[in-house]
Amino acid sequence: MCSCLRRHSVGWLARWLFEHHDRERFQLYGYFVDYKLVNDNLQEWYINQVDHPRKLGIHVLDVAEQVYQDQLDILIDLDSITLDISCAVMALKLAPVQVTWLGWDASGLPAIDYMIADPYVLPDSAQEYYSEKIWRLPQTYIAVDGFEVGVPSLRRDHLDIPNDATIYLSSQRGYKRNPDTTRLQMKIIKAVPNSYFLIKGKSDQDSIKRFFNQIAEEEGVECDRLRFLPEVPTEAVHRANLGIADVVLDTYPYNGATTTLETLWMGIPLVTRVGEQFVARNSYTMMMNAGITEGIAWTDDQYIEWGIRLGKDPALRQQISWKLRQSRQTAPLWNGKEFTREMEKAYLEMWRNYQGTGNRE
Repeated sequence: MCSCLRRHSVGWLARWLFEHHDRERFQLYGYFVDYKLVNDNLQEWYINQVDHPRKLGIHVLDVAEQVYQDQLDILIDLDSITLDISCAVMALKLAPVQVTWLGWDASGLPAIDYMIADPYVLPDSAQEYYSEKIWRLPQTYIAVDGFEVGVPSLRRDHLDIPNDATIYLSSQRGYKRNPDTTRLQMKIIKAVPNSYFLIKGKSDQDSIKRFFNQIAEEEGVECDRLRFLPEVPTEAVHRANLGIADVVLDTYPYNGATTTLETLWMGIPLVTRVGEQFVARNSYTMMMNAGITEGIAWTDDQYIEWGIRLGKDPALRQQISWKLRQSRQTAPLWNGKEFTREMEKAYLEMWRNYQGTGNRE
């Protein structure tokens, strides 16, 4: 059940689970909540991937009635608290086993039995904060087989950036940014000579420019070292444009997710700050599952240190890029089929738990 199985971050990331599902062992029902008939090839792809597509609106009772009529064994929610409709349906406990995955952190609903995670994104100590039982897959809670990459629309000369300059990039939505992390990023820019900071994300452009320029001035960074990038027409072009960066600076305490995967797929070094909650450990688990530890910071000081070190050491950047490209053949993060097998093992064990006890264990 999801409102985002379309050209949306969730849609781009969940597709390998649908692609590789064992159709002989599992029958798939797809509840397309708040469905709209639009020109969206990815949405149509999802509709064709499930055995029983249900195109539904925004009325909770209509969605709930359809789920009830289908008599599911396991209901998996990909919206979590991002959509009130999905929360309301999950609260009704219409399936014996209910699971939340991918869309957000856990909802706290008692009717949800399990939350899918992994050992990195939610360690053992996290269970006390969750009403759901945390179900950790052995390696990673998400995997993709890769991304489509188009032709880049960005060039250094178009941005008035010298060829020998170091380019840092932050590509996140406005709500993931905050003054504290931005100050850390400005300290990095200030410490690395001939460096520039590219800023991209969905938000009010005037507001975001004022936000960054003010902090840059306060930290002693010239505003002409900042570049604010416009939106591009497709996700494939966006990914290609990431390649202009030498180093990507992650946000904290709300890390990147899709953007982190895209960055790693493109072979670009990333600096991330690890926190306690799920959204502050997203990039950490993805880097670990790509075989990369360079750039993982546990403190603000380490974040600055990694940012400066990567900016000043092109040989280290090249080494990380090589490791990331090699990881495409071996790393759990890039093996959607193996990830799907682990998810299916989890479904079966959840179902056995239910049959044995009538509830989760």
